[in-house]
Parts: sequence; C-alpha cells; structure tokens
Amino acid sequence: MSAPTEETVRVLSVPERGESRILDGDWVDDGFDVAVEPSAESAAERLRRERFDCVVAGYDLRESDGLELLRNVRDRDPGVPFVLATASGSERVASEAVAAGVTDYVPLGQRETDDDDTGGGSDAAPVTDGETLRTRVRAAVERGRDRGEGGDRERDRRRLETLIGNLPGFVYRCRNAPGWPMEFVRGESEPITGYTTEELASDAVVWGEEVIHPDDREQAWETVQAAIDTGEEFEATYRIRARDGEVRWMWERGCLVESTVDGTAVLEGFVTDVTERKQYEAEIERRNQELEAFTSVVSHDLRNPLSVAKGRVELARERHDDPDLDHAARAHDRMETRIEQLLTLARNGERVTDTEPVDLDAAVARCWSGSATDDATLDADVDLTVEADRDRLVQLLENLVRNCVKHGSTDSRAESGDAIDHGGDAINHGGAVSVRVGELDDGEGFFVADDGPGIPEGVRDQVFDAGFTTAADGTGFGLGIVSRIAEAHGWTVEAVDGADGARIEVRTEPAA
Repeated sequence: MSAPTEETVRVLSVPERGESRILDGDWVDDGFDVAVEPSAESAAERLRRERFDCVVAGYDLRESDGLELLRNVRDRDPGVPFVLATASGSERVASEAVAAGVTDYVPLGQRETDDDDTGGGSDAAPVTDGETLRTRVRAAVERGRDRGEGGDRERDRRRLETLIGNLPGFVYRCRNAPGWPMEFVRGESEPITGYTTEELASDAVVWGEEVIHPDDREQAWETVQAAIDTGEEFEATYRIRARDGEVRWMWERGCLVESTVDGTAVLEGFVTDVTERKQYEAEIERRNQELEAFTSVVSHDLRNPLSVAKGRVELARERHDDPDLDHAARAHDRMETRIEQLLTLARNGERVTDTEPVDLDAAVARCWSGSATDDATLDADVDLTVEADRDRLVQLLENLVRNCVKHGSTDSRAESGDAIDHGGDAINHGGAVSVRVGELDDGEGFFVADDGPGIPEGVRDQVFDAGFTTAADGTGFGLGIVSRIAEAHGWTVEAVDGADGARIEVRTEPAA
C-alpha cells in the first residue's frame, strides 16, 4: 500500500456487475473518499447533487454501459476526470472511450506490467490489484487538475484579450529605464500612435526616446519616478509625436511591479489618447480668458464713468428740482443693473466642477425667500435631488422666478408697457401671478411655470439669447443667465408650451 497523501480525493465509483474486489478498505487508508453507486442512472443523479474529484466506472453496468455514463458526464462537466476501469472491455470499447474524452482507460484482470503506467488502450496490461488502480486514479485526478488550471488560464487569457481589444488604448509592460523600453504591448496602439504593438514591443521604436515629445520627456520621467519613490501608482499626461508627425496628448496610468528584467525594475500600465479632451480644455481656457478680459472692461471702463455720471446727477438734483434729472437717475440705475447682469452672465459661463447633492425643494424655498415676489404665490411640489453647485442652482431658480413675477403679472405689464418677454396677449389674473415648480414626468429634471400670458412659439428658441427681450425696460439677460448656469452644469434648458402660461424646463440627471 502506498503512503497516505495529505489531500483526500473524492471518487464516485460505479463498478461493473459483480466487480468489487479492488475497491477495498485500502482506498480510505490511501487518502480516498469513495462513494459507490450501483447504476449509471443513480451515478448521474448523484453527480448532479455533489462534486467529485473523479469518476471510476466499469463498462458493463446495470441498465446501461460505461460509455453512455461517460458521455453523460462529459455533456455536463467536460473537466471532471473519468477513469473507465473494466474487465469486459475491448479494442472497440477503448477506442470509443478515448473518442468520448475518457481520462484513463484501465483494463482489469491480470497484474499490470512495470513499463505501463499510462493506460488508454486495450493493449495495456490488465490491472489486478487496487494499489495500481489507485495510482492511476490519482494520476488522472492530477492531469485533470492541470488541464483545469490550464483551461482557466486560457479562459482568463481570452477574456483579457477581449477586454484589452475593447479599450481605447493599449496596455504595456516595460523596463523602468531611460527610454522605457517595452517588453509587452497589447491593444489599439496603431490608431493613436501610428505604431503597431509589435513595433513598440521591439527595438524598432523606443517609447521614451522616439515617441514621447522631446519637451515632455523629462517631466514624464520625473512624474513616474516620484510616484514610484512613494510606492504609489502613477498618472502622467504628456504629448507624443505620432508616426505621421502629428502631436497628440496621452494619459498614462501604471505602477511598479515586483518582477525585474535583467535586474531592472518593471512597470505595467495603460496608455490612452486624450487629445480631444485637451483641445476642449484649451478652448475652455481661451474662453475664460476672453471672459476675464470682458469683465475687466465692464467693471472698470463702464462702471467708473457711470459712477461719475451718477454723482453729477445727484449734485444737480440737490441744486435743481428738474424732472429730467429724475429720468437720468433712473437711466443710470438701469445701466448699473445691466452691467451687474452682464458680469453675472460672464461668470456663470464657467464650467461647474464642484458639485454636491442638492435637495431641489430646499433650493426653491431659499430662492423664494430671497426674491422680490410681490403678491405672487408659490406652488412647489418636488421630491428631487440634483448634483449641482448649490449657490448657482439657487441663482438659476431666482432668475426663473423673477422672470415669472415680472412678466406673468398683468400689473407689471401695464406698468412697463411690456410686450412681455413671454409674449402674447394680456390675460386678467387680477395682477398676481402663480408660480409653480415641479418635477418632470420622467424624473430627469424640473420645471418652473406661471399662469401668465405664456411665451409665443415663434420666440421660444430666442428667449435664452443674451440681450433678447420684447420688454421696453427689459435687459434680456435673465433667461440668458439661466441658460449659462444650466450649460455650466451640463444641463439643457427649454421653453415649452405651458398648460396655463409660460413653462421653462431644466433637464438634468437626478443624483443617485
């Protein structure tokens, strides 16, 4: 009897009719846990309920044969080792067993010769003792495990290749040495660099010396080494010169791994093209610089002369009681209001980057309490949370509410002679306007509506343009500011046909 092994092997045995002489107590002593089933049918049923390391079956079984059981097992679990141990086999049985995927074919009968330890055909010497069969079974289990692990590795490899193929970039393995010579490259390198993965992984082209832009090589190296020194993953953004000479932006993320190549540390990581993002950022920066220049002109070159003019008018009013001076003072006030709105419009064009979940109902309450609403009434029924800059969301709501109060009320229309920003004929609402704030039906945004005259369909696309107004005393910046705040959040805003008046919809994604 061989020495006991540390790991128990679970075996499901289906002996041939009248065959039990080799499944003796020595199997348990030799590290096997043997379960016996009398027929192929009962064995198949047990295999559906339990897991075994190996099936050992004869050929001449009750109500069936070992080949049928083998095919049944292979249909359900191609990886489980199956040993066909039979005293009633033949060349045909052996051949069919091999074709069906048997792990080992063991003829039973006389003692096996010393030079045969593999089995697999009818020419193999018959086995007459349990110890030899146990050795063959354990060998079959080991081979099955090796194939299983290899199969797992192959499946993992295929999954990884599929994943890499779907990535907008490539993965790499390189030495952490000047030039970063590549050892392994997989993925879509050619569309973004012009170089194939084979070229990058060979001496045909050196990433750090021939591909990375000369002006960015030193900074990229320092970024990577600084992260390595602290034991962290690294991220680097730099330019490359593609094969066709085009300059493109890359974003790279990677880390130092434990293995080495020729004594040199190894890096593994991922590189992707971020050229479009960098171009967008550059355009945003250009626009912000233009806005800064604009606000500087507005705040200095317009405000200073206006302050002088206002001061002169006040001095004149102290000396003279002239109604024309009152008109001039009101004109100065309107100019100051317009300047403030221009500055607000410019500032709100900046992209929102710092957001938080904001309860819309609370934002509406804050907006209403801080706005001049006259006799207007509010009906707010919203259960929505949005990712937003809280202050700018409140400002958006304030402008929408102010627009409703000013242009939805018949009193305000009569006082200003306004043809209304909303447009349309006056409707008698007794002067006061009702403002309603609610959630869109699909839950992806909210609306602010009033019961005033509404917005004519012909101008709904224009009301968000800065400076557009049909009001005699309007500045046309209120809804323009709304549009800029929405755009800065990545939202959309639209004037639609309201049930009773004007309705502005802000479409956004609710916070999770």
